[in-house]
Amino acid sequence: MLKPIYLLLLNCVILSSCKDYGKKASKGHVSTYYKDGVTESQAEKASNLMFYVDSVSNNPKTEKSFQLIREKDTVCYRMVVDKNRMDDVTTEDFLAISNMISDSVFNGYPVNMDLTDNLFNTVKRITFKKINYTGE
Repeated sequence: MLKPIYLLLLNCVILSSCKDYGKKASKGHVSTYYKDGVTESQAEKASNLMFYVDSVSNNPKTEKSFQLIREKDTVCYRMVVDKNRMDDVTTEDFLAISNMISDSVFNGYPVNMDLTDNLFNTVKRITFKKINYTGE
């Protein structure tokens, strides 16, 4: 379903600022910070899902950081990326991630993706677009 390359972007630097990133849910090397209307259960599901995807994709098990924030009727899934490698991954790969999070964690609600630096400053936003996996 997802190309293993997308997680190569996620060679993250561990967040080390005093900013309020929210509470944290983790699964192994995957940390998901959450706040502003996102529940602990949703953050745990997202961490578990990304840990699973990372594991089955045989990606390096480096620290990976995400943040979930609700924005009205949409969720923003913020992903720390290596800006130097960001162009190696297509928008469609990121849309696949947002659709996976939407379907598996948020019951189909739209999930925008923010690609961020290691302090969760937005570098690029990818607006949610529903993907039809059946090819119809």
